[in-house]
Amino acid sequence: MEYSFRNSPNEKVKKVFLNQTGLDLYVDGAKYVIPYCDINGVWLQRPGGICTPRAYSCTLNINDKKPVFISSKNYDEAGDLVEQSNHYNSFVRVLHHHLQKQGRAQYKFGVQPLQYALRVVAIIAILGGFTLSYLYLNINQYLLAVPALLSLFVAVCGLNFCIANFPKGYRPENIPLQLLPSQI
Repeated sequence: MEYSFRNSPNEKVKKVFLNQTGLDLYVDGAKYVIPYCDINGVWLQRPGGICTPRAYSCTLNINDKKPVFISSKNYDEAGDLVEQSNHYNSFVRVLHHHLQKQGRAQYKFGVQPLQYALRVVAIIAILGGFTLSYLYLNINQYLLAVPALLSLFVAVCGLNFCIANFPKGYRPENIPLQLLPSQI
């Protein structure tokens, strides 16, 4: 199976070929052969906020190599977005079918742990800043309503982010439907 994608109109086309033993990745004229047994993790992400990618994506973690990022986006030669939801769905399902035979990969979705931790730390830092400004600056208590409301907003949005994007696992034969674009 062949799958092509471009993350922006200015980017060169990247191609992935799935075969029985591994995948062939073509990037900038170079060919990379990745056996399925070297893939130790699959991260699926869906769009849906300022902290997530703008397209559905699949990140393959490779033993001792850089991760491979594959998105559902594609652009034609004129720079117009090409709809390929069904093709991306098929690609992800066939990839999972091949990887399931190997039995080594972990399947996850949500924000990756390091990015998740950095965002949680940023939320705590913002809340801490508002708290310190409240405690140590002698500000008129009526003017303090603005930082208090902002900290409440950050706390609610942060809690929502933490709950919605906590990394979770899934089985390769049961890919959660929200991680794939809707069928057209």
